[in-house]
Amino acid sequence: MTERPVPILLIGDERGRYIPHSFATLWDKEERAKRVAEVSDDDWAALEAGPDHPEYWDAWQDVCDNAIVTNALGVQHHVYQDGDCWLIPQGMTWDDEAEGWRWP
Repeated sequence: MTERPVPILLIGDERGRYIPHSFATLWDKEERAKRVAEVSDDDWAALEAGPDHPEYWDAWQDVCDNAIVTNALGVQHHVYQDGDCWLIPQGMTWDDEAEGWRWP
């Protein structure tokens, strides 16, 4: 039986307001173009500039709402932040009762 993918802790909450910047600089631009879809060049620029950029938080919201990150195995994830920044496999849903992500 094939195991389903699990959420991946990408960036710990110790990075604080720099989590979006850390996300933007995690990959070099060539790798990022291969691995991360649905993020505009303007949003990347705002995130790379850091938290003093006027569009920084709006850009991060766009990433959390729209980005699709594909890992080396081809599994697609969306970005979720609640303190820590996570990659959540596409198809998992939040379970309020269990207070965690699960497969339907």
